[in-house]
Parts: sequence; C-alpha cells; structure tokens
Amino acid sequence: MKAKGTIFYHEDDFCQIEILPKENVFHLLKEVDNISDFTEEHGYSDIYVREERKITLSARKINKSELEKVLAELETERHTEVITGYGTEYREKSKNTIGFGKGYAAMYFQYENDVVINIWVTNLFELNANHVINVLFKIGEKWDLILMDWNTSQLVDLTNRDRIKKYIDH
Repeated sequence: MKAKGTIFYHEDDFCQIEILPKENVFHLLKEVDNISDFTEEHGYSDIYVREERKITLSARKINKSELEKVLAELETERHTEVITGYGTEYREKSKNTIGFGKGYAAMYFQYENDVVINIWVTNLFELNANHVINVLFKIGEKWDLILMDWNTSQLVDLTNRDRIKKYIDH
C-alpha cells in the first residue's frame, strides 16, 4: 500500500523513545532489567514484548491543542499527514497522529477525542538542541513526565533540565 504524507516514521520506532507519566519510573526500570535478562537468555533471536504501562499517558488528560502549542516551540514544521510502515513496500496513514519535525527527526503524538494517548520521538538529535531541551523540559514540568529510550535503556526525568541536556548532548 502506498500512502502519501508529509512525514514518515518506521513502524519499529513507534514508542521506542516514549514520553510517559513519572509514576511509571520503577516499572520502567524493572522492564529494563527484564529486557536485559531476556537478551542474556535468548540473545537477539527472540522478541521481548514490553508490559503495559501502569499509568497511561491518557490519564494525564493532556489536551491535543495544548500539547501542540508546546511542540510548536520546536520551531519546525507541523505535520498532520503522518505515514508509517516499513521499507518502501508498505505504508499507511497513522491515524490521529501529528508530528513536529523534518526528515526523520520528529516528535509525534497520537490522540483520541482530543486527549493525547502517546508521545514518542525519532532522531531528535538532528533538531535544534536548545529547542528540544526547552520543549522536553516544558512537557516534563507541565505534566510531570519522563522520557524512556528503549534503544539505550535510558530513563530521563523531564523535570530536570540538566538530565535532558546530558541526554541530548550524549
């Protein structure tokens, strides 16, 4: 299926670097340990399926337009036509999804009934670092959120500007 849109993310990147309520910290750290144990036992030939979050992002009742105002501070393009899939073979529209970014560097969110249900990022390091740090900090402060990077097993407190900067500057 060929779908057209203004920005694309690979389906494997959906919530691979995600933003979640801070109450999930201990659960997320336990998941990091579980993934490590699973990898030691199975190598990379099997797939580990992460457990559901204890506290969902929708519990924060973040209004879609409120989040859009914050993400606009990235000073990059806003995309309402978001495409996902893999390779060039399969593409489909990511419903109720908005992305702020360019190329493969973006912050995305999904919503239902104008309430944000998922926030995730791809390749933020290609965007303006100061804008990214400020936006992540504002999101963290406003809604008491954290960033979980499953690629690197890093958990970042988004209410701590120095931790965000260290993560972005890695």
